[in-house]
Amino acid sequence: MPLIAALHSKSWPLPGLWRPVAAGLLALGLAATGLPAVSAQAPEAQRKDYLLARQALQQGRHQTFQRIAGGLKDYPLYPYLRHAALRKRFGAARDAEFIEFLRRYPDLPVSPGLRAAWLKRLAERRQWQMLLTHYTPQSDPVLQCHYLRARMRAGQRAGLPEAIRAVWLAGRSLPPACDPAFAVLYQSALMNDALIWARIRLAMQNNEAGLAAYLARRLKAPAYQQRARAWIAIHHQPERGTARPALKDNADNRAILLHGIARLARRDVNKAARRLAGLKARYQFSPGAMAALNKTLALRAARANSPLAVELLGRLGHRQIDEAVFYYRLRAALAGPDWPLLRRWTEGAPPAAVYAPRWRYWRARALQETGAAAEARAIFAELAEARDYYGFLAADRRQRPYQMNHAPLPADPAALARLAALPALRRAREFLLLDMKGPARREWRHALGRMTKAEMQTAATLANRWGWHGQVIQSLSRAGAYDDLALRFPLVYQGLLDQYAARHRLDRGWLYGLVRAESAFIEEAESPAGALGLMQVLPATGRKMAARLGLKNFKPRQLRRAETNIPLGSAYLRQMLDRFDGSLLLATAAYNAGPGRVARWRPAACMEPDLWIAQIPFHETREYVRRVFYFAHIYDWRLQSGGPPLGQRLALAGDKPGAGCAALKVAGRPHAD
Repeated sequence: MPLIAALHSKSWPLPGLWRPVAAGLLALGLAATGLPAVSAQAPEAQRKDYLLARQALQQGRHQTFQRIAGGLKDYPLYPYLRHAALRKRFGAARDAEFIEFLRRYPDLPVSPGLRAAWLKRLAERRQWQMLLTHYTPQSDPVLQCHYLRARMRAGQRAGLPEAIRAVWLAGRSLPPACDPAFAVLYQSALMNDALIWARIRLAMQNNEAGLAAYLARRLKAPAYQQRARAWIAIHHQPERGTARPALKDNADNRAILLHGIARLARRDVNKAARRLAGLKARYQFSPGAMAALNKTLALRAARANSPLAVELLGRLGHRQIDEAVFYYRLRAALAGPDWPLLRRWTEGAPPAAVYAPRWRYWRARALQETGAAAEARAIFAELAEARDYYGFLAADRRQRPYQMNHAPLPADPAALARLAALPALRRAREFLLLDMKGPARREWRHALGRMTKAEMQTAATLANRWGWHGQVIQSLSRAGAYDDLALRFPLVYQGLLDQYAARHRLDRGWLYGLVRAESAFIEEAESPAGALGLMQVLPATGRKMAARLGLKNFKPRQLRRAETNIPLGSAYLRQMLDRFDGSLLLATAAYNAGPGRVARWRPAACMEPDLWIAQIPFHETREYVRRVFYFAHIYDWRLQSGGPPLGQRLALAGDKPGAGCAALKVAGRPHAD
């Protein structure tokens, strides 16, 4: 159901929320406490009281908590006070309190987690009927098995073995909580060697040889036992097992042998390819299985820089080409470069799994380099009409202006008002105003999951009015709405960015583009690696730059604020630019992957920048570099600064070998054709 059409529920106080074990206090918001309730308040006062109530709860001041919370029943974040109170006294809370909370607030993002915790408590207390009544489908196998056990205890036998089988048939080990249910399955008519073998196949496909060995002990037929031993042995010793196999030609044995070849390829892809060629004469492998293994071998060979890589990549069918295969084909062809090979590999329509502009650009480059200039020009002209990294490269080659294709989203005041009134977005707004951005983002994401594409676009406009630019960008991305460049590429932190671009002599559009790529202007962003803030500065880097700039008493948490992050991040960017002789391209790659790696990747001879970018070994860095420079040109347009063309920005500038020809060939100058 679209979110706009969802029920606008009113949150009312419910019985039994708060019953401290020793104090015997009355339930929150219902009975008189003997303390005066807070009367209707202005939102700012309610926000203050919300924080005071949270603090009182954390400090164990229960009467104060009840008094303040009792006056916040019409405040959007009141359900979170009730949730916090339930969590605080989780072990002592009555089941009726969980039931009522989950009934009243089913759309709260924290409700599924609360239900899961409560269901586990019910299982621990062996309240099986209660668990059955309030169970909803769960992804946690522990809860799935608790539910199966509850069905067993309730005598719900109809379809029970089949339900247990669905959980049991997994390619991984399952928790001990499942053992009682599995015991029922093992005693049922469903359990036989064929079913055990089906799970062994799943386990081996998941490289869980230990699980397969455990399951194999339950096999009864000698043929199945022998097959399981053979598969486990070839998994552990693929070179020995694929050398002179004594296995008969049947479907199971063919799967075992192909598994062995795939395992051998991890150690020696050349030997694996030779072994497979020998086995094909004895075993009738299916075309589908062979195609899958050929792709595995081709990718292994390419990653290992094996001489076989070109041959194996060339064997793959058009439907097998995805982004990984295309990257390795492109890398192999450009290493020479071998333009005729790339021309052959880019024939036909782009495969569905490959980004079409990338395919088309490199098709045009190959055509251009092999004498088909007119056909190449036509493709470049077509690509140049798009707002895209490859479109901008193509526009340079055709000496055409970049097409921004900006289309502002229409603003519907009625739709904005309806959306802003929804409970989930009211809660998100309150968290945002309280500077509690984690819970705010959680509410926003949860709400987006129930929206139509049109509603997501309206939500982005709403978030923009709130100054919440990270959620604007993410909402438009989820909606697939990419043409409102004012919303997608905001001019925020402009004073700081302009100041430090000037101080460190940085290309302004490039700096904006890098910040947009790093954090989408989420000031408190944190990466899995621990990089922080707008420019995603690692704490260690922050310390070094702070010391260099004379910033006293630096703390990594300061990187979550623009006032510290931008000065330190821009200074480090300048350091990368100096290290790589003024090359924006190499500095960008170094900012993402580290200067040591980029120094090793740096071309020793003349190389055009588009070729160098296409061969960057790290997928993340390749995409990052393309994104930063694409964004830089959009920010040139947003800032009306008229920056240099993409080819000039990409030039591998400096005194190193290859710099001059690299700049000459792509700085907005097409080849003579």
